Amino acid sequence: MMILAAVLMVAGVFFLVVSAIGLLRLPDVYTRMHASSMSESMGAILILLGIGVYEGITPATIKIFAIVLFYAVASPTGAHALFRSALRSGIPMWSSDKGSSS
Repeated sequence: MMILAAVLMVAGVFFLVVSAIGLLRLPDVYTRMHASSMSESMGAILILLGIGVYEGITPATIKIFAIVLFYAVASPTGAHALFRSALRSGIPMWSSDKGSSS
């Protein structure tokens, strides 16, 4: 069980690092938001699942799985609300053909 917990936590850290790289490398708020919300959610959920597997069946594990369920619902909902408010505020989307002369 310890190996499974370690694999889950390492995978979660990988997704969090990918999320951080996406925040630094992507060009606009929409692509950054997509990268951070999707991979950050997966990373946090995997880390929490790894902690739950490591702890075994305890009352704390039940709470951790409740947090995972809440996070799985709340994170995409929050990302959607932020995306929609950015769109309604008129923040332009990045386009790769802005500098082309065609």
